[in-house]
Amino acid sequence: MLLPILFTCVVYLGYSQARLQYYTNGVQAMDRQLDTVFQILSLVNARVEEGSLTITEAEERMKEFFAGPKRPDGTRDSSAARLTMGEGVSLFAFNSQGILTIHADWEGQNLNTLPTPEGHHLIREVLNEGKHHLSFQWQPPDGASPESRISVVRYFPQWDWYVGIVTSEERFYQQFSIFKAMLIMLVAGNYLITAILIYLTQRQEKLLLNSKRRGEQLAEANQSILKSLAVALEERDAYTSGHSQRVAYYMRVIGKQMGMDEAMLDTVYTGGLLHDIGKIGIEDSILLKPGRLTDEEYEIIKAHPVRGEALLRKLFVQAGTQDSEQIETILVITRHHHERFDGKGYPDGLKGHDIPLVARISAVADAFDAMTSSRAYRKGLSFSKACDEIIRNTGTQFCPQVVDAFFQSVTEETFYHAHHISRANQLLLDRFDDREIALAQPSYHRKSGIPL
Repeated sequence: MLLPILFTCVVYLGYSQARLQYYTNGVQAMDRQLDTVFQILSLVNARVEEGSLTITEAEERMKEFFAGPKRPDGTRDSSAARLTMGEGVSLFAFNSQGILTIHADWEGQNLNTLPTPEGHHLIREVLNEGKHHLSFQWQPPDGASPESRISVVRYFPQWDWYVGIVTSEERFYQQFSIFKAMLIMLVAGNYLITAILIYLTQRQEKLLLNSKRRGEQLAEANQSILKSLAVALEERDAYTSGHSQRVAYYMRVIGKQMGMDEAMLDTVYTGGLLHDIGKIGIEDSILLKPGRLTDEEYEIIKAHPVRGEALLRKLFVQAGTQDSEQIETILVITRHHHERFDGKGYPDGLKGHDIPLVARISAVADAFDAMTSSRAYRKGLSFSKACDEIIRNTGTQFCPQVVDAFFQSVTEETFYHAHHISRANQLLLDRFDDREIALAQPSYHRKSGIPL
């Protein structure tokens, strides 16, 4: 919006300079016309000096030559003048007393008694101030509206004549007016284009906002669908109901202990809810089998991280969301929550710190809840025994850094709280309020002495 204003300022400065230059050139052109007049006066004055003409005869001849023959009423017929200065340009002369010596209508009158409509006396500006060119308002003899005029005056000392030519300002700037009109059209066009661009920009911004809003709504819809799928997955097995909710809860608690900000904690929580989504397509005969799985059935189970990632990636792409970092974090949790710190996990066999931190957190949270959850074929471990298993597998299955954060944040109170709030239908809620996951003061593991 500032560009057209700046452009207007530049155009105005350029216009002012161009107008000044045009005025200077116009005055010089009028001055050249006076050269012709002065050459004629000089030739006639030469005859006066040689005695072939008297000064009175010479002046009368010049009056007829420049202003035309005299009418009975004292005016002169300028249409019969032998020297014409061009259309709209007229010639006049006055002496040092201000008496008009040449004028088609007011010859013999005193200019001192003829002020301009603004009250200026042009004769004084020429005689007293020595001005060579003048711009002034002139009142026509017929009583019409005053008009702006431009005049160039030069002194002919031999006859004490101040000879000048005059034209209307409108005619003087006639050619420049075309240039002025073009500049006005250019500036107006610039503002018009700017207005159109602003309109199109605002329209495009509105469309983008609407598109973003639709994308967010679609993303929210997909999130609801995914959480509903997670609910459906957990409802298939009463023994594992609430597993995803508890894993998400533990991951948030551990992540908070490790210094993650609220936005990241929300993302981690969502990833925990969806980490087992790939199991949605596994047959009940395999997923709910009470006995030992065959090798083929185990391979089908092991494929659920990859299948879950593919499902989420497809749904997130369709949502068109801009939260690419959050989505990537959720996909990482879904794909890598069964990786082991020693590199013996699946599906990619990542090792150590090559496993993303959020995946290492999910591995601990997932294993801890799996150990403490009862199944058809076994009863869940107690809190303390599950902690013993976490310690025993630190450095092989679990990341020591995450295990340390786990023991500093997950207490028995946290454990019991998780089992009380974990209900399948609570997956449809955004997340727990921080007041619901307030942690009790740390206690210590009775065998290892490690803070829990």
